[in-house]
Amino acid sequence: HKAYIKYADMLCYDTHGMPYADLELAIIKGERDKSAKAAIDKQVQDEKAGIPGSVMISDAFFPFRDGADVGIKQGVSAILQAGGSMRDFETIEACNEANPQVAMMFTGQRSFKH
Repeated sequence: HKAYIKYADMLCYDTHGMPYADLELAIIKGERDKSAKAAIDKQVQDEKAGIPGSVMISDAFFPFRDGADVGIKQGVSAILQAGGSMRDFETIEACNEANPQVAMMFTGQRSFKH
């Protein structure tokens, strides 16, 4: 979700010279046409926020495969994670089942502390 918001903001600024939230406000005030926002929204959806081909990185492990499934559905080409979950095999299965397959690498190192 956050990637879609950031991508829409970037496109809006590139196209209209203003943040997406400002465009929404301008539309409410009647200063801009709704079609400007609709065009940005369509481009964001069509391009999946620029996610296809990117790498999903986590400084922790994925405790369940659902995190990997979300990234794969959005088009990531690889996953980099710490590993170490009792269910790592599920994340491996998600990558192997993807079409095209998604590369995954374990770093073996967590980058945060509780």
